Amino acid sequence: MKDEGCFFVFCIRFAPLLYVVFLVLVILGFVLQFNPLLRVAAPGPASVSGRRIVIDAGHGGRDPGAVGRTGLQEKVITLDIARRLKRLFSRVGVYVVMTREADIDYSDVAEGNPVPGELTQKRRDLLHRIRMVNQSKADLLLSIHVNSFPQSIWSGAQCFYDLRYPASKAAARCIQEQLVEKLGPNRRKALAADYMLLKSTDLPSVTVEVGFISNPREEQLLATAEYRERLAEAIFLGTIIYLAEEEGENRAAPVSNLTGKVYPELPPPPVAPGFARLFFTSPYSEDLNLYFEERDLGLTPKDSVLMKAERLLGELQRGPGENSALLPCLPPGKWVTKISLRGKQAIIDVKPELATAVNGGVAAELLGLYSIVNTLAFNLELEAVTVLIDGQKGYSLGGHILLDEPVPPREDLIHQTK
Repeated sequence: MKDEGCFFVFCIRFAPLLYVVFLVLVILGFVLQFNPLLRVAAPGPASVSGRRIVIDAGHGGRDPGAVGRTGLQEKVITLDIARRLKRLFSRVGVYVVMTREADIDYSDVAEGNPVPGELTQKRRDLLHRIRMVNQSKADLLLSIHVNSFPQSIWSGAQCFYDLRYPASKAAARCIQEQLVEKLGPNRRKALAADYMLLKSTDLPSVTVEVGFISNPREEQLLATAEYRERLAEAIFLGTIIYLAEEEGENRAAPVSNLTGKVYPELPPPPVAPGFARLFFTSPYSEDLNLYFEERDLGLTPKDSVLMKAERLLGELQRGPGENSALLPCLPPGKWVTKISLRGKQAIIDVKPELATAVNGGVAAELLGLYSIVNTLAFNLELEAVTVLIDGQKGYSLGGHILLDEPVPPREDLIHQTK
């Protein structure tokens, strides 16, 4: 009886303690269940601690980037998200290098003495960021941007990568999956791109376009701290998943035998005499596809190639037909001022104001450029198109794609009917 009494007293004395332990375990389980950051990051630090990441907040200083209808600027959004990412990565032992931590640009820092002008400032700024990235000895570059398009119908975050590094594609897919999972419905997929920052850096790189500032609803979301935090968390989680998967694998090595972008050959020209195919886009293009509209231009075999080229550009700048469901890839206006031909290549000169009209958005820059290139190359059987801006080579329309060499057409951007 004495032993039973002691056991009874023991249970009474320790019952409150057991209750507290049980309550703590319940609370911890609840937190882990509903906080994805803790749930995913908990096993991660061992494999990601000590890694180094460069976070590039796009634009800044004199370059606002894309601007929304309310006046919200891309440079403000990208810097805020970059700071949030730095905080999250620092918590799990990842060393972060920031290309900027204030509202600045590097157009006055870069070497060389280029001709003054806004486009030149963008290029100088990008060249300085490239040097910073290449000197960082980092494992991954995350470049944060905000998308834009002349029409407001498009929305959704999207990742882009350079084809040289298989690891870039793997990282972009991991981040894209988390953006879709954490932010709601989004059918966009990670895509390859010819961005200057991506193809000029010596490490796996991903550009994250966090949404379309040209979409009123998404602009409203991007203006809030809560949504920016959700974006940062999704990018962080996707990166952690990629780093954990990449640990022990050799995906970071570049493809040494890939000397340039290799795209499938364009399909043969349209058969119908006098017709041409003009490339526009669709209101429902989640993958930034080009769609062709076949139009009777009254072309004849007697017309010179230069005359056909001028007619094609004129029709392209007019936009889709009256009853077409497609959207123009270029802002309204006559942007091409001159065109010439040299063998299997065309050389066109566009007004510098087109960069302002593009409004910093990569969707507008990518589709605008390749609507011109594909239209000319497809119909005239050209191999490439050199794009000059105000007579100068090596500039950029939106600050992403450097026009320093002839641009080949891309069939992979053309929507394929299944």
